[in-house]
Amino acid sequence: MNKKNFAPTPISSANLLTEMIKLHTTGRLEEFRRFTCEIESKFNSDKNDLHEYCIKAAEGISDEEVMEIQRYFSDEHYMIEEIYIGMYRKSTLVSIYSFVENSLNDLCKHLNKKNSYPITLDDLKGEGIERAKSYLEKLAKVDFQVLNGEWCHLQDLNKIRNCIVHCEGDIKSLKSDSQIKKINNIVAQTTSLSLKNERNLSIEREYVDFCITKTERFLEKLYQEVFAD
Repeated sequence: MNKKNFAPTPISSANLLTEMIKLHTTGRLEEFRRFTCEIESKFNSDKNDLHEYCIKAAEGISDEEVMEIQRYFSDEHYMIEEIYIGMYRKSTLVSIYSFVENSLNDLCKHLNKKNSYPITLDDLKGEGIERAKSYLEKLAKVDFQVLNGEWCHLQDLNKIRNCIVHCEGDIKSLKSDSQIKKINNIVAQTTSLSLKNERNLSIEREYVDFCITKTERFLEKLYQEVFAD
């Protein structure tokens, strides 16, 4: 019986880089998921511990002392729920958006090098994800109609991110009424977003999870379009 030698199919440096881009994206988004899960669990544990401490501290003392204890633990609970959790969720959204923007810029640079396009990303006007979109449409011929649902979400995330970065989530501090109206519309259409005192963005854990999932789906579909061959 003749034995055949089966050598592994060689992979080009370009294809190797393509696979590395996909693996990096998958790994980074899983890191976001794990981070979110661990931090949310920690804060929930802290709130439960605080509740138990409050119950134990109130045993065998007067009503007046109980009220004082409750005021103290109420302040501690407020710090966790409104300050720490709020800061963590806002910073996570900013990080997710930065990851998307960097991923798009890196993709444009990769395609420019792979295909020897006549112009680079830096040659185009504009900035951020909109400039990357223009580059991918004009040079890589990506059909963003296929990505429209996910792209609309990224545009919303961009507005939320800008409000957080430039105004700490206070929509009344935005520069124009049109910007305020856009944020109000996003909040009205998103059950996991709300406004406190009609001005301060409040973000539920579900919105962070939603952003991770939508980002993952967008990049998956984008890579399918770009690397179809």
